[in-house]
Amino acid sequence: MISTLSMNSKTSKLVLSLVFAASLAACGGSDDTPVAVIALADAPALTITPATATAATAALTATSTGFTFPAGVPALGTTAATTVKFTAPAAGSTAPAFSIASGTGTATGTMTYGSCIFNVTASTIPGIVAPIAITVTPCAFDANTSGRNITQGATATFTVPSTLILGAATSSATTVTITVTNNGATNSVTVNGGSLGSVTGTVTTGAAS
Repeated sequence: MISTLSMNSKTSKLVLSLVFAASLAACGGSDDTPVAVIALADAPALTITPATATAATAALTATSTGFTFPAGVPALGTTAATTVKFTAPAAGSTAPAFSIASGTGTATGTMTYGSCIFNVTASTIPGIVAPIAITVTPCAFDANTSGRNITQGATATFTVPSTLILGAATSSATTVTITVTNNGATNSVTVNGGSLGSVTGTVTTGAAS
């Protein structure tokens, strides 16, 4: 006959095993580790040159509202509030189209790069007499990624403010959608399919998975 003492010992071991298993399940198992989260810095501005033409076209055409310069763009000959919009290149072309609105006038044409060359084909803006090619230096696109967090190894999409720099003038901020991919130590940034390079980040500790 099995003794009562032997039965109690086996029962106690079974109960302890069940409690331990339940504890592991509640904690998510023994492999739980904190998820690394990267706090992004501000991405460097994209200097627009012939070498960055593909990314520049993608960035400049990423917003349908264009870029507004409240005090005008001296490099373009405007002194009133000026809005510059870009649209995708026509079929067979690599040059995005642009439209400039300032005061009651407008100007249109295509953009080529070196840095930014506005090839104006039509204009009713007094400061811009067509046809004319206006080269603006410096010319850069800046998307602000600071304050955004990404999980290590993940890809995330953010809506961030961006500005256009034309000579000495910087536009008001307008929003664009960017995608950031973390590949270990690198945070790659794209906008509208064009690469803006990479942005640095600071690793923080996230919640357990």
